[in-house]
Amino acid sequence: MPVDPRTLAGDRLPRWAEEPPVPAEGSLVPGSQFHEEQWIMAAGMLARGNSFLQVSRAMGCSRTTLWRAYYGAKDLRIRVWWEREALNREAELRLSSLRALVAEQIERLVSIGDPSTVRWLADRLGLFAGADARTAPDIRPQAPRPDDPPAVTVPELDDDIPGELRERTPRSPEVVAAIVAQPEGEGPKGVYPWTLNPDEHFPNLVPGPVRRRAAGAFPRSL
Repeated sequence: MPVDPRTLAGDRLPRWAEEPPVPAEGSLVPGSQFHEEQWIMAAGMLARGNSFLQVSRAMGCSRTTLWRAYYGAKDLRIRVWWEREALNREAELRLSSLRALVAEQIERLVSIGDPSTVRWLADRLGLFAGADARTAPDIRPQAPRPDDPPAVTVPELDDDIPGELRERTPRSPEVVAAIVAQPEGEGPKGVYPWTLNPDEHFPNLVPGPVRRRAAGAFPRSL
C-alpha cells in the first residue's frame, strides 16, 4: 500500500539523508572565478581530512585563495559540515558490517581451538577478572594534592553548529580580515598531474612533470 505523502509532510530527515544544503547566495563562494563543481570537490576533500595544500593543488588555486574562501564563505563551511555528517554515517554503517565479520572470525578461531584467540577473548569478556583481582597489587589512583597543577584538556573540534570554524586555536580577527581581503589567485598549472594545463594542444591528456635528460658534454657524432 503506498504511503500518503501528507503523512510525511511534518517529518524531518536526518542530516546525512537530506540533500546538500542550498547556498544562501546561490554559490558556495560568491563571486569566485572558480567553478561551483571545484568548490564542491574542495568541500568533500576537506571533509575527508585532506590538507589545504592538497586541496589547493587539486583545484589549481593558491592556498591563500582556499583560506580566503574558508574564512569568508560560510556556505562553504556548511557544505564541509554536511559532507562530514554523511561520511560519519557511512563510517558507522561500515563499522557495523566489520563487527559482524570480526565476530564470525572469532567464532571460527575459537571453534578450532586457537589458544591466543581464546586467551584474548577470555580477557575481553572478563572471565579471569576474579583471579586477577586476588593476585594483582593495589594500584588505585591517589587523590590529587592541593599543590598539583590543574589538568589541561584540549577541547575537541565541535561539529554541532553548521558553518562554525573548526580550529583548536582561533585566529585573530586581524589575520582573518587580511586573508579575506586578498584577491583570488590561481595556482601553478601543469605542475601536478591533476591540474589542467591550458597551453597543451590536447587538454584532456593532462601531463605530469616531465624529466628531460641532458644531451651530455659531447654530442654524439653521426
